[in-house]
Amino acid sequence: MDERLFARLSSWLLREAVVLASVIETRGATPRKRGARMLVGNSDSAFSVGGGLLEARVIQFARALLQSSDRERIVEIDLGGGADAAGICGGRMRLALRRWHGDADQLRAASIAASLAAGERVALNERDLGIDLLDEVATPDPRLLIVGAGHCGEALYRLARQVGFDVRIHDSRDECFVDDSYDSTHVLRGDVSSMSDALDTARPVFAVLLNRDFQADVAALDLLCRHRLAFLGMMGSRRRIATVRAALPQHEAALAKLVAPIGVDIGAESPEEIAISILAQLVSLRRRQLPGTD
Repeated sequence: MDERLFARLSSWLLREAVVLASVIETRGATPRKRGARMLVGNSDSAFSVGGGLLEARVIQFARALLQSSDRERIVEIDLGGGADAAGICGGRMRLALRRWHGDADQLRAASIAASLAAGERVALNERDLGIDLLDEVATPDPRLLIVGAGHCGEALYRLARQVGFDVRIHDSRDECFVDDSYDSTHVLRGDVSSMSDALDTARPVFAVLLNRDFQADVAALDLLCRHRLAFLGMMGSRRRIATVRAALPQHEAALAKLVAPIGVDIGAESPEEIAISILAQLVSLRRRQLPGTD
């Protein structure tokens, strides 16, 4: 969630100093891994490095840093279950704390936020983190293109925005977008060509087809198969999926990567359950394909 974190940091710095806490190393069982980050102010915090007592200690260290003249600090959190441990998971976490304040830091945070909003990765340096690390980057949210704004599409749209996807949703039916269920900037109306702008991005793109009819699937896949995607999935019965594949022989190679039917088998029936099953699969794939994406 670096994209939202640095946008929040940029705006927060207009009011007060903020500590950026970053997990830089873990050993054994820990609730978060390298790349997890959170923000800590004098009276508030945002995002998470693991919750519970370990996070309470990180916040305590961060607020002490805010009151000091130092700019950075390295802290270690023991989760081994001993008398002074912050948990019983069995591992250890090492975090870098960096106090951000002043105009120069605010401009740097705004620059990182702008690059991430444009879908670009940003290399983070010692001044950003408080420690010099190789290959530490801030990553933009991957894009989720939902094709089909029916009940399942709407449920997936709502849930996916909460877990770090940059969501766009397409449907040719104007009536799908008459209420306030969607942010207008996320909506793609009209025929499938309107999806082209959503595909023209530096972000990894996960595309999910939740269409209502066979012809809509064929038209969407004909376009999607011409683009490089991080993931392509489709809802439907096995018979429908086979029929759609047969209608697009020119895309046989691209359709070999089609995941269909999409979703983890949890016995889902309602739109919300189906959306959860799809999102679980997407989060798992995102973790494997895009390490460091939070």
